[in-house]
Amino acid sequence: MLTMSNDIARISVLFTAVIVLLTGCGSRDGSDNDLTDTTARAMRIGVIPVDECLPVYVAEHLGLLDSLHADVRVVRFDAMSECRKALTARQVDIIVNDTAIGYKFLTSKKARIHRVSQLSDKVIAADGEGFSKQIAQMGIDSLLKLKRHIFIIKVEDLGVRTRMLMSSNVDAAVLPEPWASQAVKAGAVKIDIKAIKPGTPQSSFPNTKNARLLSAIATATDSINKYGKENYYPLFNK
Repeated sequence: MLTMSNDIARISVLFTAVIVLLTGCGSRDGSDNDLTDTTARAMRIGVIPVDECLPVYVAEHLGLLDSLHADVRVVRFDAMSECRKALTARQVDIIVNDTAIGYKFLTSKKARIHRVSQLSDKVIAADGEGFSKQIAQMGIDSLLKLKRHIFIIKVEDLGVRTRMLMSSNVDAAVLPEPWASQAVKAGAVKIDIKAIKPGTPQSSFPNTKNARLLSAIATATDSINKYGKENYYPLFNK
């Protein structure tokens, strides 16, 4: 698990890295539209309660988006699938990049599973689609080749998925932070699988030229670095 300093550094990188805009965020006539602070309507950012989105929650909580006139509206969701649907329906303009989320593969305390080979005939909770489901599938690939039975069930809501693991209603689950740490404190066991490859942090959100938004995110990240993530996790429940 990353240390606090490294984790905060990763969060900072996530919001300063430059990547291309999501398809569909351009203007109607096909020309580039970076959704700057001069846009006619507020940029709508879809967020979920994960570490990678925490700076956005904090920026909103501290009033930075308003005080800097960033022209941004934060739209909260409980599941990654809800974010994807909202983006498709153009209810939000950008969402967190699923593959940039730091997922972990965990097994319940009562399951007493410490290796992938012990997952035969077990139930794994993940997102219905997206990267968390891919992690579950890739993690059990070796068992599937042996024609073992493994069951991946769809549990979209991160809070529900975490509680199911902690109460041993499922044998394993794919979870991001801070949900993964919450499960570990309750006795869940982290399993390292090939699908989760630590490496160069990716950008959680598409790059934007909205300088005021970037300034708000930078200030929020500094506050997280100063006071700690745990101080701001209650924002996920508001």
